[in-house]
Amino acid sequence: MKRQLIVLVMVAAAFGVASCTQGAPPESSSPEPAATTPAVNPPAAEDVEAVITQLERDWVGAIVKKDAAALDRLLAGEFNGTSPTAHTYNKAMAIEDLKPGAYVADSMDLDEISVNSYGGDMAVAFTSQEEKSRYEGRDTSGHYHFTDVWAKKDGRWQAVASHGTRFDKRH
Repeated sequence: MKRQLIVLVMVAAAFGVASCTQGAPPESSSPEPAATTPAVNPPAAEDVEAVITQLERDWVGAIVKKDAAALDRLLAGEFNGTSPTAHTYNKAMAIEDLKPGAYVADSMDLDEISVNSYGGDMAVAFTSQEEKSRYEGRDTSGHYHFTDVWAKKDGRWQAVASHGTRFDKRH
């Protein structure tokens, strides 16, 4: 939103300057050749939906593989989540859960991912997954829905929040 406002102000200022000089007499009597500006293709816009979709896949992959380094890269320092059992957790706790005996995910199959982008540096993803898992020895297998908030910080996307809930297909 800030970027759009800044661009709008800059465009308005450019039009203001151009309109002030249009009626002015030429400064010299000899015409100067018109300067040409080389055509520059603007950088391609990032496909936020594709990027976040892949990051969601990377996240479940990191959990299944117990890849703490990948999870560390994916989660922002200020990450906060709510588990399907209504427990809150931060980044350090999520990484700690990868240690043997805590959270064991034999499989996590994402069956739906949808992404909404907000301004190019904020996105919200909704995921649905079937998983085979255990937490502290108890079977936690089932179908889950997650809402994840992603922020682009220093040119890199990271999850800043997540909320999960168990989905009972019987209802």
